[in-house]
Amino acid sequence: MSASEDIQLQNSLDSITARLQGGEAVEPLLTEAEESQGDLGEFVDIIQSLHTSLAPISPSQDYADRLRADLLNGRPGVVKRVRQIPPRVHVAAILAVCAGCVLFVLRRIFGSATAQDIQEEAVATPL
Repeated sequence: MSASEDIQLQNSLDSITARLQGGEAVEPLLTEAEESQGDLGEFVDIIQSLHTSLAPISPSQDYADRLRADLLNGRPGVVKRVRQIPPRVHVAAILAVCAGCVLFVLRRIFGSATAQDIQEEAVATPL
C-alpha cells in the first residue's frame, strides 16, 4: 500500500468515525470508499462495534471537586510530607543517621583501609 493510498484510507476511516459519533448515516461514505478501497468493510465493522460498546461517561461531582482542590492546592511540600510520616519511622531515620555519622567518624579516627589499600595488599601478599 503506497503512502497516498494509506492517507486516503485514514481519511475515509476518520470521516466514517466522525459521522458515527455525530449520529449521521454512514452508508453514503461506505459506497464511495468501497469503490476506491476494497477492504474497508472490516475496519468499518470494528469502528461500529467500538462505537456501540464504548459509551462516554462523566466523572462524579465528588471526584471533580477533589481533583480541582488537589490541583489548586498543589502538591504538599517536603515538610508537610515528612510530618505525615509515623513517629516510629522518624525515630528509625534519626537512629540510622546517627549510626552512619558514628561509623564515619570511627573510620576517620582509626584510618581503616580503603579499597585501594586492600587491592595493593592482596597483590603483594604471596599465597
